[in-house]
Amino acid sequence: MRALVAGKVGEPADVLRLESRSVPTPGAGQVLIRVKAPPIHASDLHVLRGRYGFSPEFPAVGGHMECVGRIEAMGPDTEELRVGERVVVAAVPAVSGPHMAGTWQEYLVADA
Repeated sequence: MRALVAGKVGEPADVLRLESRSVPTPGAGQVLIRVKAPPIHASDLHVLRGRYGFSPEFPAVGGHMECVGRIEAMGPDTEELRVGERVVVAAVPAVSGPHMAGTWQEYLVADA
């Protein structure tokens, strides 16, 4: 999958690069979402510039607020949702680490 990744703090045009990454696998109680529309907020740009209330661990996928997409796959013990369902995702927690996962990627995993 493609992801827009910042290697360090700086101006977005200088630090963002398009990378190929593996499609993540949802765990228990999680879903894999095919991202259709990840917005670009001023706050996203301030995070990359190091001028926001938190700073991600770099390298970091850009976008930290929300996106819309469709469920592509479900992990075990996931109920009440179905593959193909449209979803809005807000403030996605990272699969690992203390910071939020970026939404500027083709797929992401989120808690159901």
